Amino acid sequence: MHEPLFIGPIVECLQHRFPEIMGSQFNTNSTAGAIGLSDPQYAARRKRMYEFLTRVRAIGADVDLDIPAIAVMGGQSAGKSSLIEAISGITLPRASGTCTRCPTECQLTHSDAPWTCRVSLRLTDVVDGSTRETQFGQSITEKPEVTERIRRAQRAILSPSVSPDNFLSGVESDFGQSEIPFSSDCIVLNISGPDITDLNFIDLPGLIVGGQDTERNLIRDLAISYIQRPSCIILLTVACETDFINQGAHLLAQEYDPLGERTIGVLTKPDRIPPTEEENWVPYIRGEQEDTTLWFCVKCPNTKAINSGITWERAREDESAFFSQTAPWSTLSGEYKQRLGTGNLTRHLSEKLCDLIAERLPDIQQELNKLIERTNTELRDLPPPPSSEPLREILRLITDFSRAVEKQVEGVPGREGLLQRIRPQQEEFRTAIRTTAPCFVPKYREALEDSGQAEVGDSVPPSVSGEDWEPYQRLLFLEGEENYEEIGLDDGKEIFIDDVLETAKWAVTRELPNNYPFVVQRGYIIDTVSQWDDPAKTLFDFTVDKVKEMMSRIIDSHFERHAHGNLKQRVLNTVIVHIDQCAKETSSLIKLLLEVEKEPSTQHTHYFKDYRRKFFAFYKGIFNGNWNSDFIGRLQRPMYPTSEFTIALESIMSNLRKIGFLNVQPLELAVLRASEDSDGAIKIMADVRAYVQVAYKRFVDNVPKAIDERLVLGIARGLQDALATGLGLDSHDSHERCAKWLAESPRIAERREKLVARQKRLSAAQDELLDVFENMRVL
Repeated sequence: MHEPLFIGPIVECLQHRFPEIMGSQFNTNSTAGAIGLSDPQYAARRKRMYEFLTRVRAIGADVDLDIPAIAVMGGQSAGKSSLIEAISGITLPRASGTCTRCPTECQLTHSDAPWTCRVSLRLTDVVDGSTRETQFGQSITEKPEVTERIRRAQRAILSPSVSPDNFLSGVESDFGQSEIPFSSDCIVLNISGPDITDLNFIDLPGLIVGGQDTERNLIRDLAISYIQRPSCIILLTVACETDFINQGAHLLAQEYDPLGERTIGVLTKPDRIPPTEEENWVPYIRGEQEDTTLWFCVKCPNTKAINSGITWERAREDESAFFSQTAPWSTLSGEYKQRLGTGNLTRHLSEKLCDLIAERLPDIQQELNKLIERTNTELRDLPPPPSSEPLREILRLITDFSRAVEKQVEGVPGREGLLQRIRPQQEEFRTAIRTTAPCFVPKYREALEDSGQAEVGDSVPPSVSGEDWEPYQRLLFLEGEENYEEIGLDDGKEIFIDDVLETAKWAVTRELPNNYPFVVQRGYIIDTVSQWDDPAKTLFDFTVDKVKEMMSRIIDSHFERHAHGNLKQRVLNTVIVHIDQCAKETSSLIKLLLEVEKEPSTQHTHYFKDYRRKFFAFYKGIFNGNWNSDFIGRLQRPMYPTSEFTIALESIMSNLRKIGFLNVQPLELAVLRASEDSDGAIKIMADVRAYVQVAYKRFVDNVPKAIDERLVLGIARGLQDALATGLGLDSHDSHERCAKWLAESPRIAERREKLVARQKRLSAAQDELLDVFENMRVL
């Protein structure tokens, strides 16, 4: 690919060497005499310009660039075909109705060699927009043969599913019906000879009035595709035999060139102007119309003359005689006579188009640079094309994918990390397990009811304020006397001393009085542990969902571009099976942890004894205290250092240390008041509550750790092997399967094909432009 050209020096060079083509004097009324076909330098420059135009169109670059062109447009019976014949010297096929059903590009080249015509078909690929130009038959050296070749070329274009070669020979009636009524594909006529003026123009199908809407709109849209371009010169044909206002082609031209700056009008059939109406047309030649359209007038042979075989040379002689002998054309001044006749029109069109090409060259180069840069960027933005080694590419993809998964499960910073997404649910799990602790109330239910302080099921006795009820809301869960967690009493689930004693009574078998079997504590513990199943399952299900969400995101990022080949779905299915296997193992481990917890046991005897002593003292203090005296709270945190209670408490604690009770805490003073029945129940409460405290901490650690080890970290272990097995990468047809999975989607493949085709067109166009500039330096 070429580097962008530096436009400034090139333009400066062109302006210095060719002021007549790069300066401001682009005189649309120039004639051959002004610069002249006889000027070798100008002729060489013009030939090179037209060669550039021809080659750029041949490679299809006019699809991307605004390449200067002359588009011949007119309505039916406007004399457009006769005008083309007059300019080119060939005879076009004629038939009733619309005969031209595809664009015909005429490339006229002055040459000292004998007259010749090469017919080609320029066909556009419907997928990538690329253009290929193929010669249609051998070159023609006899003008009468051109008509039939054009007719057959048009039939070939209108039957795109049939090989064009089929239409070169045979009887036309055997060709059958055309497949389409009109086409944007183009017939190209490359005509050269000594009597030819360098010119390049495109003949468009004539605009029709009436008929089917579909055909009418097709022709209109085809014309618009050319004339809407700013560098297109509109050659508008208008027949003088019909009122100007009734010929709709000029309305379309005005729509896309309102000021007429790039429209050249041609009046045809001046010999058919009704008597006394000639003066209605002369103002166009004089430039007296409202817009700036420059008008010419030509006279072409009528049907009778054509059928009689009039030659092109004789037609030009008759035309010259008509304008020199027929009023009002013969009475025009010399300036306006330059706008009469096919020769003057042809010279003007040749110079106009040549000047426009020269003027547009720097802009075309800039457009080329931008288009090439944009095309390269769009190609880079596309996913890489399918690998030539699909099996190796699949192995690379699953390796990269496995590494990405491993990185996520190991932990990455940020809100979107897997561990960060799971952590809030782990906190909820911990809270849910903690709140299953039995709600022991170290009071007699009947005593509370008799005192009117509480009713069965009430969380807080109505006569007690929230502040006084604080001892029941503050349970010593963690190490340190000042470290508490708050839970409220659960309506209807409070367990009073009465309830504990009733349960214990029915558990006694042969025990001594005031001795209760461990089955009582075990029952309360199992009741508590049985509530841990649902929170554990909730945490497990939540984690599985988050793992699948994470895996889905990573699969999207690594395999989305291979969704068309079904690789993404195959990977997803395999990964889900792998996750389900890890989840199954994790679920079994959680069930084991739950089963283990249903049999009370602990090796943390120190923690258990410490909690049991604290809970016993706590419950004992509540039992011995009055509702309206926060004895437990005052023991835990004396409010005023100089109060009588605080002074007495410090004295007691000091004397206890003196007699050897070094580790006694103030809260344990609550146990000094003994009661055989209540002490037995409170002991059960303390045992159960202390064990639940130890077991709950163990469980809220073990379950998340099991999920993390077997599920979160577990999915990374063996993932790559699971994918290789699930995708069957060791099978005999793995290469073919991998190639199918890596196939691009039709949308991306089509997009890539179009961009590559455009890249080739633009590169070829840049080569042509470089060649033009090199030739300009030489001239």
